[in-house]
Amino acid sequence: MKVFSSTIRLNSKEKTEELRITDQVEAVIMQSGVEEGSVLVFTGHTTASIHLNNADHELEKDFHDFLNERIPNKPSYKHNKGEYGRNADAHLKAVIVGNSVTVPITRGRIALGQWQMIYFSEFDGPRSRLVSVKVTGN
Repeated sequence: MKVFSSTIRLNSKEKTEELRITDQVEAVIMQSGVEEGSVLVFTGHTTASIHLNNADHELEKDFHDFLNERIPNKPSYKHNKGEYGRNADAHLKAVIVGNSVTVPITRGRIALGQWQMIYFSEFDGPRSRLVSVKVTGN
């Protein structure tokens, strides 16, 4: 079994945004030479997330509207009063959405659903971010 690791460097431009990273992940899979296996896509940032969703710009906006309605950035959050900043909502959104996805690889290609894309969700930008990609298989 092969194990291949790489990283993807991202630069968000907005406070919150969705970055489609499927093409970058597929490039890592091609580099790995794995034909059958899986790919793990992970971010170690605590104010960002990785997830799968339908590739639709309007849905991307709906996604952030949904999160903002349920997790507003309240001044009453203890984190917002401390020395670390005023981004408690970004941390909470990242916990809810998650920090990784694992997707099958079939015949050297990522096996997503018809409309699916891999997304990096920025909740506290703009920032330079790092995504880890680990490909395993044969």
